Amino acid sequence: MPDPFLRRAEDIKKTLLAMESEAREEDLFALGYMIPQIELVQEMAQYDPEDVTSEDFDATYRQWLESTFMEDAMESDDRQRIEELWHSAMNRAG
Repeated sequence: MPDPFLRRAEDIKKTLLAMESEAREEDLFALGYMIPQIELVQEMAQYDPEDVTSEDFDATYRQWLESTFMEDAMESDDRQRIEELWHSAMNRAG
């Protein structure tokens, strides 16, 4: 049985990489911050592949970002831009 959490993570990562390849210079920091977080979420998340949906990845990733913002003392402007890019990536990934 396919793993929807993992599949969504891969789709989002591909989308973010595509966004990075066409990004304006001012978005490169935010995208460069977001992309490696996907693999960390995949490594740290504990779940049963039979009991998750793709939306569970989205929620887990979002919570992860919030915690890393706090740990990294992320500036509010950077947080806001990451949030905007995250919504764009979710929409583009479908």
